[in-house]
Amino acid sequence: MASFGGDNPSRRSQIEMATVRGNSARAIFRALACAALAPACEPNLVVGTWSCPVGPRVENDAGVLEPVTGPVASPWSTGFEQGLCDYYVAQGFCYGNPPASFEIVDSPVHAGAHAAAFTINTDMGDQVRCAREGTLPTDAYYGAWYYIPELHDGVDNWNLFHFTGGEPGVTVPGLWDVTLERLNPDDGKLHLFVRGPFGTGAQRPMDPVPIPIGSWFHIEFRLRRATDATGLVQLFQDDQLLVDLPGVQTENTSSFGQWYVGNLANALTPPDSTVYVDDVTIRPAP
Repeated sequence: MASFGGDNPSRRSQIEMATVRGNSARAIFRALACAALAPACEPNLVVGTWSCPVGPRVENDAGVLEPVTGPVASPWSTGFEQGLCDYYVAQGFCYGNPPASFEIVDSPVHAGAHAAAFTINTDMGDQVRCAREGTLPTDAYYGAWYYIPELHDGVDNWNLFHFTGGEPGVTVPGLWDVTLERLNPDDGKLHLFVRGPFGTGAQRPMDPVPIPIGSWFHIEFRLRRATDATGLVQLFQDDQLLVDLPGVQTENTSSFGQWYVGNLANALTPPDSTVYVDDVTIRPAP
């Protein structure tokens, strides 16, 4: 697997990763996407207090989700109070590599009554995520609250945010990642860093700030998009600026991009990992 989060799966691969031998991609994708709202996968169906005017996107006969290329709205947010409805309405999607799983939970939560749980096993199913796609805003902050209940050893590419960009309908290159690492295997601390394209490589804070284990923390990533060296990338943890990269090229094309939130790792010890996510946001930069 490449060092960028998610191995930059193609549009077809995003669906095929959620297949089980002998079952169709369509059935498994819908099962994953509907798990949090089952059986609320039909438009205008109400379950309890959840009501969604649309269901999950369905792949075409070739087993491919047609890319959504329109503008990604900013501001946008979801606290999973309506399950996956905010992703459905925005024409986003969720996927997983079995036995990785996704569910809506009522504890722990950052705010409101619900959050999302993303569970992986790095020995078998190494990723499960939700994504927004289309033409990303020219300059915006992408944020989410994370809760990581336990420390892991043997951390390899534990990715929390992943951005891609390129031409829709083909394999979309990975661009920017926000990833966890253990700088010192003996100190029991995890830190965020940024990995980027075009020779940027890994960018770490001068003064690393460990994430809290067993409590909520906020990640926010500013992306001012540019195909030349006029872009800007910034990483914040709980409003503290960790990484500041002005004057960078952020992409090769401005036509299409994706932002993934969830749980991906090449290796963890123990291999079972659940991270909780709440209050996912896109907001315009001032």
